[in-house]
Amino acid sequence: MARRKSQYDAACYYGGKLIGRCTVADGDAYSVLMESCGGSAARVLREYSYFSPELKAILEKAAAIQARQERGNSPAPGLLSPPKDSPWGEVDYCDTLCPGVFLVATPGHGGVMVAREMEEILSPAARRQGQRKNGFLCYEEDSAEKIVFRELLDKKLWDIPERINDRAAFVESIDNTLREYHPDYWRSRENGRMAAPPVTEKKQPARDDGR
Repeated sequence: MARRKSQYDAACYYGGKLIGRCTVADGDAYSVLMESCGGSAARVLREYSYFSPELKAILEKAAAIQARQERGNSPAPGLLSPPKDSPWGEVDYCDTLCPGVFLVATPGHGGVMVAREMEEILSPAARRQGQRKNGFLCYEEDSAEKIVFRELLDKKLWDIPERINDRAAFVESIDNTLREYHPDYWRSRENGRMAAPPVTEKKQPARDDGR
């Protein structure tokens, strides 16, 4: 009997393209390590030693992509560079939610800006709700940014900040906002969730100890 493939519950992306599936822990590590090393996968591999085989393969693939970009003198524009301008004015504060996705604030307003190279991490329904500005898809803070929050949470690309004490209430507020102000997006998300195949728990193979 053929051995079942491992089930992973997260994925890693570079330049808006899937480069490997992995566990949630590895996905979180990928985001944190890439950010701490300025987005350089080669630097992550040099400066850190302990990776799962899956995470190491993902980092090696990202490093190879970056090496090709450097040889061609065509680095991915805006992928890890925070925006300086926004639809709401000049940016005076920026927080990276995950590579290429930025929470920005201006003196008067703010929202979330997603670099063009990372748009593919969003569903088509989510992309339709964004406003384009200088190579970014933009979602204002009053309600639209909740679309990106929901997408990143669903894909396990972002963790709710520690400063938020009641995480369940925070998620509920996201969902309530989407139901009220973005019903088309919410229906699309719910229909997609209903159509997705159920996740089954992987069974551990029996030990072969000769008994």
